[in-house]
Amino acid sequence: MRYATLLSLALAPSAALAQNSTFFAGLVSALTNAGLTQLISVTSMINGTATGQEVLSDISNGSPYLLFAPNNDAWSNVPSNFTSSVTTLADIFSYHVVPGNFSNVRTNYPNITLGQTLYNDSATVHLEGNKPQVVAWATRNDSMTHVLNQKNDSTVVNTTTFGNLTIFIVNQVLQVPEDLEDTIPTNSLDAFSTVLESATLSFYNSSTNTTGDVTFFDAFNTGFHGFTLFSPDDAAVNASNSTLAGLAGNRSAFNAVLFNHAINGTTLYSPLLTGSQNYTSAGGETFSFKINGTGQYVTLGNTTATIVQPDVLLPNGVIHIIDRVLLDTDSDASAASSALSSATSAATASQSSQTAPIGFSITSSLAAAASSAASSASAAASSSGSSGNGAAALGFNAHNLLGMAVAVVAVVFGGIITVF
Repeated sequence: MRYATLLSLALAPSAALAQNSTFFAGLVSALTNAGLTQLISVTSMINGTATGQEVLSDISNGSPYLLFAPNNDAWSNVPSNFTSSVTTLADIFSYHVVPGNFSNVRTNYPNITLGQTLYNDSATVHLEGNKPQVVAWATRNDSMTHVLNQKNDSTVVNTTTFGNLTIFIVNQVLQVPEDLEDTIPTNSLDAFSTVLESATLSFYNSSTNTTGDVTFFDAFNTGFHGFTLFSPDDAAVNASNSTLAGLAGNRSAFNAVLFNHAINGTTLYSPLLTGSQNYTSAGGETFSFKINGTGQYVTLGNTTATIVQPDVLLPNGVIHIIDRVLLDTDSDASAASSALSSATSAATASQSSQTAPIGFSITSSLAAAASSAASSASAAASSSGSSGNGAAALGFNAHNLLGMAVAVVAVVFGGIITVF
C-alpha cells in the first residue's frame, strides 16, 4: 500500500476521502516526497474504520492541524500490538493529530507545550467531560524537540508543511498514555505506589451499581475519571517514612494526607499551574502554585515542593512528580465537596475542542519571565561571588510501608472522589 493505494482511495466516490480528493492527492505527494511511505500505508488501512475516516475528514477541512508523522524506521520498530488491530491503529493515528496552529510554538523543558489530540476513544480515554487525550512536547538541552511520556524517546527529526498541516516528522510511533500500573516503573514512583496500595476506600462503581473497598492505587489506576495527582518521587517518600509510619494508626490523618495530594474531577496540566489561580485538594485544602526562573512549585499547608517532572499523562488524569511529601493532615469536607461540584459542572459544560496550546494565554510570556528571573539570579550570584545550595534526602526501604493496613473511608460517585 503506497502512493497509488491511497490516491485511489482519495479519488473513490464511496470513500471517506472523496470529499476532498485534491487535498489528499497533494498530501500523498507531500508524504512521498518526505519519504513517509509507511505512513501512507497506515493511512490507507485506517480509512476502513469509522475513527480513521473521521480523522482523515477532519484534517482535510481547511483548519490548521499539527501532524506527528512517524518515519519509515519508526513504523518498522513498532510493537506488534500497535498494528495487529486496524481499530487500534486508527486510535494510535488519531493520537498523532492535534487541532490548531502550533507552527511558531516552542517551549524549553521544563516548560511544556500540550495540545489536545483527536484521540477520544471512550473505551481507552477516561478524562472528565469526555475530553480527548493530550500530547506533550518540549525542546530539551540538545536543542531537539522531544515528545514526552514516551518509553522510546521520540524526537522531531524534521518538519514540513502541506496546506493547513504542519508536519513534525518523528523517529518513533507515539504511544498513547498508559494506566498508572504501567506508568509507575519508569517514573521513580514505586514508594508512593506502595503507600497508595496500603490504604483502602469505599468505591462506588457506576457501571455495575456496586460499592466495594478498593485500594487508593486501584482507584487511581482505573477507577477515577479526571484527576490531578501530585506524586512524591521515591526519594521524597523515603525521607518521610517515619512520619508516614507514625500516621498509620490515625485513619483520618492518613486519609487527609492522601487526598491532599490530589485534585478532584479535573485534569490540570502544568501550564495551568502558574500562580494565577488556586485549587482545592480532594481533602478540601488549598493548593497554590508559582513558577520562576528556578522552577515550578506547589504549596499546600506549610509544605512547598518542586515539580520535578510535570505532565506524566494517564488515560484518566495527569501526574506531576514532586520532590516532597505534602504532609498536611487537615481537611475541609465542605470545601472538597464544593470544589468537586464545580469541577463536575465545568467538565460537563466544556465540550468544545481545544485548538491552541493548553494554557497558551498564561504560558506565552512564561519563557520571557523565566529568562528574566534567571538573568537576575545570575547577576546577583556573580556580584556576591557565591551561588548554589545543597540538599540531602534521608533513605529508607520503601517496603517498610507494606505493613500499613490503613482503611481510608470515602465515597466515590461515578469515579470521582467525594470526601466527607
